[in-house]
Amino acid sequence: MPNVIEKITRRFSQLASGGASLSMMTLFLIVFVNSVRRYAIGKSFEWGEELPIYLGIYGVMFGMAWAYVQDRHIRFTLLVRFLSEAMTRKLYILVDLIMVLNGLLLVYSGWMFVIKRGRLESPGIINMAKWLKSLTGWDGMIWIGHMYPYMAAIVIGGALLTIAALLKLSMRLTEKPATQATRG
Repeated sequence: MPNVIEKITRRFSQLASGGASLSMMTLFLIVFVNSVRRYAIGKSFEWGEELPIYLGIYGVMFGMAWAYVQDRHIRFTLLVRFLSEAMTRKLYILVDLIMVLNGLLLVYSGWMFVIKRGRLESPGIINMAKWLKSLTGWDGMIWIGHMYPYMAAIVIGGALLTIAALLKLSMRLTEKPATQATRG
């Protein structure tokens, strides 16, 4: 069983790190192209000012899940170092349970946010969406100009955090206390 959990965790880690990397790479490329365009011809893409913000949020959400599943998140270890190995293991299990709950609450609050305000138009992106709609003839392209795909980052981030915490919890519960990862 631990081998299966390790494989799933490794795949999830690759997905989360890939999502964070792709988000940040796309963000950088948009900002770079927009900057070069602004200095070269005096104009930037209207959507190039707003889209990087949303890509940054997606990048943070994927990065948060990656950091948690890798146990590379911020942790206050000053007091933990004074605890026995058994108490530290119990504390980490409790933290994993709390993070599962936090992830579920993020999903719920993000979903409520999307439902209540997702239909709003994104001021910097709606014109690009209308242009894509006229270019392709697909009425469905207009969704890009509304806020819900960008607000959904909170829902996706909460789901990713929940999965990361469940995987970490499963690993902690299945590993033997003597082989517990070093504290720190």
